[in-house]
Amino acid sequence: MLRTGFAFLDEIIEKDQIVEFFSPDEELLRIFYHRVIALSSPVYVVVVSERGGLDPYLVKRFQRIFSNEEEVYIRRAFKAEDVSLTIESMGDEDLIIIDPYHYKREYTRIVAAIRKGKGRKFLFSFLDREREGSIFGSHTAHSIIKIVKSKRGFRFIVIKSVITKEIEIPNSIWDLYGKVNEEGLLRWLV
Repeated sequence: MLRTGFAFLDEIIEKDQIVEFFSPDEELLRIFYHRVIALSSPVYVVVVSERGGLDPYLVKRFQRIFSNEEEVYIRRAFKAEDVSLTIESMGDEDLIIIDPYHYKREYTRIVAAIRKGKGRKFLFSFLDREREGSIFGSHTAHSIIKIVKSKRGFRFIVIKSVITKEIEIPNSIWDLYGKVNEEGLLRWLV
């Protein structure tokens, strides 16, 4: 079952089949999707790009923090033409897709593949979804969440939702690491 681990946000998106997250801060988005993968495991993940995208050691750290050592099944799409085929090959499983619009083309085929499967999908996009990407993709997602860094942490901005208007949900950076309730120096260990 896909979840973020942020109760209020999970409640807003609990019935949405396709949820897209994006951020102007690539590092914040990167840390967030590693957390989601760890919390949601066992989970299927599609990584779109030639290099990087997923740090297995960071996923393992988050799995230890959240006491969830289940499997993470990964497939990669190395070129734009492979993205839709890779997504379709995952069948009807719940699916996390990292940077689906990385190549900035083949939008129609990619969005069609995302819509095909019956499983729930979380998309993590490095595009500024307010200015770039597929309009069809924006209409396909049931919820679109922007993640923005702030002085003392970060906030989720619900841009599109079927059950709520645009709202902001502030969080401490410690919430991201699951360390908000830790005492003393334990809070600083990741």
